[in-house]
Amino acid sequence: MWKGILLCLLSLTVVALHAHAKEVIAVGSAEIYSGNVGSARNQALINAQRQAVEQGVGALIDSKTISKNFQIIKDQILSSSRGFVTHYEILEEGQTADNAAFTVKIRATVSDENIRNKLTALRILHKKMGNKRMMIIYHKKDHKAVSRKFQTVPALVGVLRDEFNQAGFRVFNDEVVDKVYQAIEIATVVDRPAEDLISLALDQQAEILVASELVVGKRGKQGGSFNAMKADVRLSIYDVSTGRQIADVIGSGKKLSTGKRGGFDDYKDLTIAGRTAARQASNDAISKITDYYQAVGDQGFAYLMVFRNYSQDEEDEILDYLESVPGFKDLTELKNAPKYLELELFSSESKSRLRRIIRRDLKQKNIELVSQATTGNRLLFMKPGTENN
Repeated sequence: MWKGILLCLLSLTVVALHAHAKEVIAVGSAEIYSGNVGSARNQALINAQRQAVEQGVGALIDSKTISKNFQIIKDQILSSSRGFVTHYEILEEGQTADNAAFTVKIRATVSDENIRNKLTALRILHKKMGNKRMMIIYHKKDHKAVSRKFQTVPALVGVLRDEFNQAGFRVFNDEVVDKVYQAIEIATVVDRPAEDLISLALDQQAEILVASELVVGKRGKQGGSFNAMKADVRLSIYDVSTGRQIADVIGSGKKLSTGKRGGFDDYKDLTIAGRTAARQASNDAISKITDYYQAVGDQGFAYLMVFRNYSQDEEDEILDYLESVPGFKDLTELKNAPKYLELELFSSESKSRLRRIIRRDLKQKNIELVSQATTGNRLLFMKPGTENN
Protein backbone atom coordinates (compact mmCIF):
# COMPACT_ATOMS: atom_id res chain seq x y z
CA MET A 1 0.00 0.00 0.00
CA TRP A 2 2.71 2.47 1.07
CA LYS A 3 4.70 1.59 -2.01
CA GLY A 4 1.71 2.47 -4.21
CA ILE A 5 1.19 5.79 -2.43
CA LEU A 6 4.89 6.63 -2.81
CA LEU A 7 4.81 5.88 -6.54
CA CYS A 8 1.70 8.03 -6.89
CA LEU A 9 3.39 10.95 -5.08
CA LEU A 10 6.48 10.60 -7.25
CA SER A 11 4.32 10.63 -10.38
CA LEU A 12 2.54 13.80 -9.23
CA THR A 13 5.90 15.44 -8.51
CA VAL A 14 7.16 14.62 -12.01
CA VAL A 15 3.94 16.00 -13.53
CA ALA A 16 4.27 19.19 -11.46
CA LEU A 17 7.88 19.65 -12.52
CA HIS A 18 7.00 19.24 -16.19
CA ALA A 19 4.19 21.76 -15.80
CA HIS A 20 6.82 24.38 -15.06
CA ALA A 21 9.29 23.28 -17.74
CA LYS A 22 9.40 22.77 -21.50
CA GLU A 23 11.55 20.83 -23.91
CA VAL A 24 13.19 22.64 -26.82
CA ILE A 25 15.63 21.73 -29.59
CA ALA A 26 18.57 24.10 -29.86
CA VAL A 27 21.78 24.27 -31.89
CA GLY A 28 25.04 25.97 -30.96
CA SER A 29 28.28 26.36 -32.88
CA ALA A 30 31.76 27.75 -32.25
CA GLU A 31 34.76 28.44 -34.44
CA ILE A 32 37.76 26.10 -34.12
CA TYR A 33 41.00 27.99 -33.43
CA SER A 34 44.40 26.39 -34.07
CA GLY A 35 42.91 22.90 -34.17
CA ASN A 36 41.55 23.12 -30.59
CA VAL A 37 38.42 21.04 -31.14
CA GLY A 38 37.76 20.43 -27.44
CA SER A 39 37.55 24.13 -26.64
CA ALA A 40 35.25 24.74 -29.63
CA ARG A 41 32.97 21.88 -28.52
CA ASN A 42 32.64 23.32 -25.00
CA GLN A 43 31.77 26.75 -26.38
CA ALA A 44 29.28 25.27 -28.86
CA LEU A 45 27.52 23.47 -26.00
CA ILE A 46 27.28 26.70 -23.99
CA ASN A 47 25.91 28.50 -27.06
CA ALA A 48 23.31 25.77 -27.56
CA GLN A 49 22.10 26.17 -23.98
CA ARG A 50 21.88 29.94 -24.42
CA GLN A 51 19.84 29.40 -27.58
CA ALA A 52 17.51 27.06 -25.68
CA VAL A 53 16.98 29.63 -22.93
CA GLU A 54 16.42 32.36 -25.52
CA GLN A 55 13.54 30.33 -26.92
CA GLY A 56 12.07 30.08 -23.42
CA VAL A 57 12.49 33.81 -22.80
CA GLY A 58 10.87 34.73 -26.12
CA ALA A 59 7.83 32.62 -25.31
CA LEU A 60 7.30 34.29 -21.93
CA ILE A 61 8.09 37.98 -22.50
CA ASP A 62 5.10 40.12 -23.40
CA SER A 63 5.11 42.68 -26.22
CA LYS A 64 5.33 45.66 -23.85
CA THR A 65 8.49 44.28 -22.25
CA ILE A 66 10.00 43.48 -25.64
CA SER A 67 9.55 47.05 -26.84
CA LYS A 68 10.88 48.68 -23.68
CA ASN A 69 13.32 46.55 -21.68
CA PHE A 70 13.79 43.40 -23.74
CA GLN A 71 17.54 43.70 -24.29
CA ILE A 72 18.57 44.14 -20.68
CA ILE A 73 16.16 41.47 -19.45
CA LYS A 74 17.30 39.08 -22.16
CA ASP A 75 21.00 39.69 -21.39
CA GLN A 76 20.44 39.26 -17.66
CA ILE A 77 18.77 35.89 -18.17
CA LEU A 78 21.11 34.60 -20.87
CA SER A 79 24.16 35.51 -18.79
CA SER A 80 23.11 32.72 -16.41
CA SER A 81 21.57 30.33 -18.93
CA ARG A 82 22.84 27.25 -17.16
CA GLY A 83 20.62 28.12 -14.21
CA PHE A 84 17.55 27.84 -16.44
CA VAL A 85 18.49 24.64 -18.32
CA THR A 86 17.68 21.86 -15.87
CA HIS A 87 18.64 18.99 -18.20
CA TYR A 88 19.95 18.50 -21.71
CA GLU A 89 20.70 15.61 -24.09
CA ILE A 90 23.12 15.86 -26.99
CA LEU A 91 21.38 14.73 -30.18
CA GLU A 92 24.11 15.48 -32.72
CA GLU A 93 27.62 16.91 -32.60
CA GLY A 94 30.62 17.24 -34.87
CA GLN A 95 32.78 19.46 -37.03
CA THR A 96 31.43 21.27 -40.06
CA ALA A 97 32.37 20.05 -43.55
CA ASP A 98 35.25 22.52 -43.80
CA ASN A 99 36.45 21.70 -40.23
CA ALA A 100 36.26 25.42 -39.38
CA ALA A 101 33.65 25.11 -36.63
CA PHE A 102 32.07 22.65 -34.21
CA THR A 103 28.27 22.25 -33.94
CA VAL A 104 26.18 20.73 -31.15
CA LYS A 105 22.44 19.99 -31.30
CA ILE A 106 20.68 19.38 -27.98
CA ARG A 107 17.27 18.60 -26.55
CA ALA A 108 17.03 20.81 -23.45
CA THR A 109 14.58 21.09 -20.59
CA VAL A 110 14.11 24.78 -19.78
CA SER A 111 12.53 25.89 -16.50
CA ASP A 112 9.64 28.26 -17.25
CA GLU A 113 9.15 28.92 -13.55
CA ASN A 114 12.74 30.10 -13.01
CA ILE A 115 12.51 32.37 -16.04
CA ARG A 116 9.17 33.80 -14.88
CA ASN A 117 10.61 34.54 -11.42
CA LYS A 118 13.61 36.29 -12.98
CA LEU A 119 11.40 38.27 -15.36
CA THR A 120 9.20 39.47 -12.50
CA ALA A 121 12.20 40.64 -10.47
CA LEU A 122 13.73 42.43 -13.46
CA ARG A 123 10.49 44.14 -14.47
CA ILE A 124 10.08 45.52 -10.96
CA LEU A 125 13.72 46.58 -10.83
CA HIS A 126 13.76 48.44 -14.13
CA LYS A 127 10.52 50.17 -13.29
CA LYS A 128 12.19 51.50 -10.14
CA MET A 129 15.63 52.09 -11.62
CA GLY A 130 14.51 53.93 -14.75
CA ASN A 131 16.87 54.94 -17.55
CA LYS A 132 19.86 56.32 -15.71
CA ARG A 133 22.22 58.85 -17.29
CA MET A 134 25.64 57.24 -17.83
CA MET A 135 28.99 58.78 -18.69
CA ILE A 136 31.63 56.47 -20.20
CA ILE A 137 35.18 57.81 -20.27
CA TYR A 138 38.56 56.28 -20.99
CA HIS A 139 40.80 56.85 -17.98
CA LYS A 140 44.15 55.10 -17.61
CA LYS A 141 45.01 53.92 -14.08
CA ASP A 142 47.16 50.85 -14.74
CA HIS A 143 50.63 51.78 -16.03
CA LYS A 144 50.34 48.86 -18.47
CA ALA A 145 47.17 50.28 -20.02
CA VAL A 146 47.32 52.04 -23.39
CA SER A 147 46.71 55.78 -23.69
CA ARG A 148 43.41 57.32 -24.76
CA LYS A 149 44.97 58.22 -28.13
CA PHE A 150 45.67 54.55 -28.94
CA GLN A 151 43.95 53.58 -32.19
CA THR A 152 41.86 50.71 -30.74
CA VAL A 153 40.33 52.75 -27.91
CA PRO A 154 37.50 54.38 -29.96
CA ALA A 155 36.34 50.93 -31.12
CA LEU A 156 36.08 49.48 -27.62
CA VAL A 157 34.40 52.62 -26.22
CA GLY A 158 31.90 52.34 -29.10
CA VAL A 159 31.10 48.77 -28.09
CA LEU A 160 30.63 49.83 -24.46
CA ARG A 161 28.30 52.64 -25.51
CA ASP A 162 26.23 50.30 -27.70
CA GLU A 163 25.96 47.63 -25.00
CA PHE A 164 24.88 50.06 -22.29
CA ASN A 165 22.50 51.87 -24.65
CA GLN A 166 20.82 48.58 -25.52
CA ALA A 167 20.55 47.83 -21.81
CA GLY A 168 18.41 50.93 -21.31
CA PHE A 169 20.96 53.42 -19.97
CA ARG A 170 21.12 56.93 -21.44
CA VAL A 171 24.76 57.16 -22.46
CA PHE A 172 26.31 60.59 -23.07
CA ASN A 173 27.36 61.34 -26.63
CA ASP A 174 30.86 62.18 -27.88
CA GLU A 175 30.29 65.94 -27.72
CA VAL A 176 29.65 65.91 -23.97
CA VAL A 177 32.45 63.43 -23.26
CA ASP A 178 34.94 65.51 -25.28
CA LYS A 179 34.19 68.46 -22.98
CA VAL A 180 34.96 66.22 -20.00
CA TYR A 181 38.27 65.16 -21.57
CA GLN A 182 39.15 68.82 -22.05
CA ALA A 183 38.33 69.53 -18.41
CA ILE A 184 40.47 66.56 -17.34
CA GLU A 185 43.44 67.87 -19.33
CA ILE A 186 42.99 71.46 -18.14
CA ALA A 187 42.66 70.41 -14.51
CA THR A 188 45.53 67.90 -14.90
CA VAL A 189 43.54 65.11 -13.23
CA VAL A 190 44.77 62.44 -15.63
CA ASP A 191 46.46 60.36 -12.93
CA ARG A 192 44.48 61.54 -9.90
CA PRO A 193 41.82 59.61 -7.88
CA ALA A 194 38.32 58.85 -9.09
CA GLU A 195 36.82 61.62 -6.92
CA ASP A 196 37.95 64.18 -9.49
CA LEU A 197 36.24 62.28 -12.30
CA ILE A 198 33.07 61.91 -10.22
CA SER A 199 33.00 65.68 -9.70
CA LEU A 200 33.22 66.21 -13.45
CA ALA A 201 30.42 63.68 -13.98
CA LEU A 202 28.32 65.54 -11.41
CA ASP A 203 28.82 68.76 -13.38
CA GLN A 204 27.22 67.04 -16.37
CA GLN A 205 24.39 65.63 -14.21
CA ALA A 206 25.44 62.04 -14.84
CA GLU A 207 24.10 59.38 -12.48
CA ILE A 208 26.59 56.62 -13.28
CA LEU A 209 30.28 57.00 -14.21
CA VAL A 210 32.08 54.22 -16.09
CA ALA A 211 35.87 54.65 -16.25
CA SER A 212 37.43 52.24 -18.77
CA GLU A 213 40.95 51.21 -19.69
CA LEU A 214 42.58 48.70 -22.08
CA VAL A 215 45.59 46.47 -21.39
CA VAL A 216 47.09 44.75 -24.45
CA GLY A 217 49.10 41.53 -24.59
CA LYS A 218 50.61 39.53 -27.43
CA ARG A 219 51.97 36.01 -27.45
CA GLY A 220 53.63 34.06 -30.22
CA LYS A 221 54.91 30.48 -30.56
CA GLN A 222 58.34 29.55 -31.81
CA GLY A 223 58.20 28.55 -35.46
CA GLY A 224 55.27 30.83 -36.18
CA SER A 225 52.55 28.15 -35.79
CA PHE A 226 50.15 30.63 -34.20
CA ASN A 227 49.91 34.03 -32.56
CA ALA A 228 47.53 35.23 -29.87
CA MET A 229 46.48 38.83 -29.45
CA LYS A 230 44.97 39.39 -26.00
CA ALA A 231 43.01 42.37 -24.66
CA ASP A 232 41.72 43.09 -21.16
CA VAL A 233 39.11 45.82 -20.67
CA ARG A 234 38.67 47.06 -17.11
CA LEU A 235 35.60 49.04 -16.03
CA SER A 236 35.41 50.94 -12.74
CA ILE A 237 31.78 51.92 -12.14
CA TYR A 238 30.61 54.59 -9.68
CA ASP A 239 27.29 55.87 -8.40
CA VAL A 240 27.85 59.60 -8.96
CA SER A 241 25.45 60.93 -6.31
CA THR A 242 27.16 59.06 -3.45
CA GLY A 243 30.63 58.58 -4.90
CA ARG A 244 30.44 54.89 -4.04
CA GLN A 245 32.08 52.37 -6.36
CA ILE A 246 29.44 49.98 -7.66
CA ALA A 247 31.79 47.48 -9.28
CA ASP A 248 35.21 46.86 -10.78
CA VAL A 249 35.01 44.33 -13.63
CA ILE A 250 37.44 42.97 -16.21
CA GLY A 251 36.54 41.46 -19.58
CA SER A 252 39.04 39.50 -21.64
CA GLY A 253 39.23 38.81 -25.34
CA LYS A 254 41.66 36.86 -27.49
CA LYS A 255 42.17 36.53 -31.24
CA LEU A 256 44.22 33.59 -32.47
CA SER A 257 45.84 33.67 -35.90
CA THR A 258 48.29 31.67 -37.97
CA GLY A 259 50.97 32.53 -40.46
CA LYS A 260 53.11 35.61 -40.85
CA ARG A 261 51.56 38.78 -39.44
CA GLY A 262 52.09 42.44 -40.24
CA GLY A 263 51.32 45.61 -38.29
CA PHE A 264 47.89 46.04 -39.83
CA ASP A 265 47.03 42.39 -39.08
CA ASP A 266 47.94 42.93 -35.43
CA TYR A 267 45.72 46.00 -35.31
CA LYS A 268 42.76 44.04 -36.75
CA ASP A 269 43.31 41.17 -34.30
CA LEU A 270 43.57 43.57 -31.38
CA THR A 271 40.38 45.33 -32.40
CA ILE A 272 38.53 41.99 -32.51
CA ALA A 273 39.96 40.98 -29.10
CA GLY A 274 39.15 44.41 -27.67
CA ARG A 275 35.55 44.28 -28.86
CA THR A 276 35.09 40.84 -27.30
CA ALA A 277 36.61 42.04 -24.03
CA ALA A 278 34.41 45.16 -24.03
CA ARG A 279 31.23 43.13 -24.57
CA GLN A 280 32.15 40.73 -21.78
CA ALA A 281 33.02 43.54 -19.38
CA SER A 282 29.86 45.53 -20.14
CA ASN A 283 27.57 42.51 -19.68
CA ASP A 284 29.20 41.80 -16.31
CA ALA A 285 28.91 45.49 -15.40
CA ILE A 286 25.21 45.59 -16.31
CA SER A 287 24.58 42.68 -13.96
CA LYS A 288 26.53 44.37 -11.14
CA ILE A 289 24.76 47.71 -11.66
CA THR A 290 21.39 45.95 -11.67
CA ASP A 291 22.20 44.17 -8.40
CA TYR A 292 23.38 47.42 -6.81
CA TYR A 293 20.27 49.43 -7.63
CA GLN A 294 18.05 46.52 -6.73
CA ALA A 295 19.54 46.64 -3.21
CA VAL A 296 19.35 50.43 -3.02
CA GLY A 297 15.81 50.51 -4.38
CA ASP A 298 14.65 48.16 -1.68
CA GLN A 299 16.21 50.24 1.09
CA GLY A 300 15.83 53.89 0.09
CA PHE A 301 18.50 56.45 -0.73
CA ALA A 302 22.21 55.81 -0.20
CA TYR A 303 24.07 58.59 1.61
CA LEU A 304 27.80 59.02 2.15
CA MET A 305 28.40 60.82 5.46
CA VAL A 306 31.61 62.22 6.90
CA PHE A 307 32.12 63.46 10.48
CA ARG A 308 35.34 65.43 11.02
CA ASN A 309 37.31 66.57 14.09
CA TYR A 310 35.35 64.67 16.73
CA SER A 311 36.94 62.76 19.61
CA GLN A 312 36.81 58.98 19.80
CA ASP A 313 34.11 59.12 22.48
CA GLU A 314 32.03 61.49 20.35
CA GLU A 315 32.42 59.26 17.30
CA ASP A 316 31.26 56.25 19.34
CA GLU A 317 28.20 58.20 20.48
CA ILE A 318 27.45 59.25 16.88
CA LEU A 319 27.65 55.61 15.75
CA ASP A 320 25.44 54.43 18.64
CA TYR A 321 22.85 57.03 17.68
CA LEU A 322 22.83 56.21 13.96
CA GLU A 323 22.59 52.48 14.64
CA SER A 324 19.60 52.96 16.96
CA VAL A 325 17.36 55.01 14.63
CA PRO A 326 14.71 52.72 13.04
CA GLY A 327 14.53 54.72 9.79
CA PHE A 328 18.27 54.36 9.11
CA LYS A 329 19.14 51.03 7.51
CA ASP A 330 22.34 49.17 6.67
CA LEU A 331 24.83 51.52 8.28
CA THR A 332 28.34 50.71 7.01
CA GLU A 333 31.54 52.09 8.50
CA LEU A 334 33.78 52.83 5.51
CA LYS A 335 36.69 54.56 7.27
CA ASN A 336 37.50 55.31 10.90
CA ALA A 337 40.67 57.33 11.41
CA PRO A 338 41.60 59.84 14.13
CA LYS A 339 39.08 62.71 13.90
CA TYR A 340 37.64 61.31 10.66
CA LEU A 341 34.61 59.03 10.41
CA GLU A 342 33.16 58.03 7.03
CA LEU A 343 29.90 56.10 6.81
CA GLU A 344 27.36 54.87 4.31
CA LEU A 345 23.72 54.98 5.33
CA PHE A 346 20.46 54.07 3.59
CA SER A 347 17.41 56.13 4.48
CA SER A 348 14.03 56.94 2.96
CA GLU A 349 14.43 60.59 4.02
CA SER A 350 15.46 63.38 1.65
CA LYS A 351 18.95 64.82 2.02
CA SER A 352 17.86 68.12 3.58
CA ARG A 353 15.51 66.44 6.06
CA LEU A 354 18.11 63.82 6.95
CA ARG A 355 20.64 66.59 7.68
CA ARG A 356 18.17 68.38 9.97
CA ILE A 357 17.21 65.19 11.82
CA ILE A 358 20.82 64.23 12.55
CA ARG A 359 21.78 67.75 13.60
CA ARG A 360 18.75 68.06 15.92
CA ASP A 361 19.08 64.62 17.54
CA LEU A 362 22.81 64.85 18.16
CA LYS A 363 22.41 68.33 19.63
CA GLN A 364 20.19 66.73 22.28
CA LYS A 365 23.16 64.49 23.07
CA ASN A 366 25.40 67.58 23.44
CA ILE A 367 27.18 66.94 20.15
CA GLU A 368 27.16 70.08 18.02
CA LEU A 369 27.37 69.82 14.23
CA VAL A 370 28.20 72.25 11.46
CA SER A 371 27.22 71.01 8.01
CA GLN A 372 28.96 72.03 4.81
CA ALA A 373 27.23 72.29 1.44
CA THR A 374 28.01 69.26 -0.72
CA THR A 375 26.92 67.89 -4.08
CA GLY A 376 24.96 64.72 -4.68
CA ASN A 377 24.07 62.48 -1.72
CA ARG A 378 27.08 63.48 0.37
CA LEU A 379 26.72 64.87 3.88
CA LEU A 380 29.68 66.53 5.61
CA PHE A 381 29.51 67.38 9.32
CA MET A 382 32.25 69.13 11.32
CA LYS A 383 32.78 70.10 14.92
CA PRO A 384 32.05 73.84 15.36
CA GLY A 385 35.18 75.98 15.34
CA THR A 386 37.24 73.42 13.40
CA GLU A 387 35.94 74.16 9.89
CA ASN A 388 39.40 75.18 8.64
CA ASN A 389 41.23 72.20 10.18
